[in-house]
Amino acid sequence: MSKRLGLLGPIIVVVGAIVAGVATWYMVHARPKAGDVIDSFAIDDHTNLVVRGEKGGERSFLELVENNELKWQALIPHYAGAPGRPGVAWSDQAITVRVDRGGGRAEVFAFARSNASKLGALRLAQAKEPIRTQAQGPITLTDHRRSYEIVGGTGGWMLIAIDLANGHGTWEADLGKTPITSGGVAAGNVWVEQAGTRRSFDAATGREQPVTQSLK
Repeated sequence: MSKRLGLLGPIIVVVGAIVAGVATWYMVHARPKAGDVIDSFAIDDHTNLVVRGEKGGERSFLELVENNELKWQALIPHYAGAPGRPGVAWSDQAITVRVDRGGGRAEVFAFARSNASKLGALRLAQAKEPIRTQAQGPITLTDHRRSYEIVGGTGGWMLIAIDLANGHGTWEADLGKTPITSGGVAAGNVWVEQAGTRRSFDAATGREQPVTQSLK
């Protein structure tokens, strides 16, 4: 009996080593991997933001590249933007990215630009859920002080501003049920077009300007 017990220690060690090896192999091979580039944005002459898909998966990756070297990479839910319809915004302090979540939810993830530490996640327009990413028109507008998120769902559309200094929401405006076809930021105002009519909002406060402009 004592000899059998004497073998128990080495057997446990061997079994433990095998289990640890299998776990390590699984973690290495199951770890999400970045796939093809979805879109890229030049921050300046030396810095780019790159969005990639997940190889073999539904999620996405956000990368900061400086002088052609990867500075950091963050795994995010499915990216809501598309080429020509960006879902990212940035300042010297923070980077935001628009993502789609399950159950018809739209969120914005905010990261510190210096090291990708997560500043927070903001769920958008819960009262309008389920949210669907519109097939046309803008998704994220920015003046690099704030991002302006255009969010649409069964309950209508909203314009939501997020402070790019800290990733916090600052104001929101209910846009009704007419889809947004175009938008931009100019002269301290955010504007959107709905059914040929332009509406303008103060970028700092969200206060709608008193005059709407017909584009017909």
